[in-house]
Amino acid sequence: MSGLSLRLTEIRSFLLPVSQFAAWPIFFLLTSAISQQPAYFLALLLVLAADVIDKSPRNRGLFRDMVAGGATTLLAFFINDLDGVAIGAIVTVAATSRLIQKLN
Repeated sequence: MSGLSLRLTEIRSFLLPVSQFAAWPIFFLLTSAISQQPAYFLALLLVLAADVIDKSPRNRGLFRDMVAGGATTLLAFFINDLDGVAIGAIVTVAATSRLIQKLN
């Protein structure tokens, strides 16, 4: 592998998780602004379901779900959205419990 492609691979491996973590709060705020929160909640729950079913030893998806659920809960709390708080808390608890199961 050339030096440039190795450097690009390192940059990509760093930027991809950061962009995924940043995407969830932005997506939540956008769907809240245009009154399409059910689409956000559906996406959040479907991604969680896919990561819970995943049998690979990697835990990055569950950690992402835990962060996304926590960010959803906090943002929904600040904008006084009880549905968002409930779904965010459910996702956070489910992702955390599955992550603990996979680590043990």
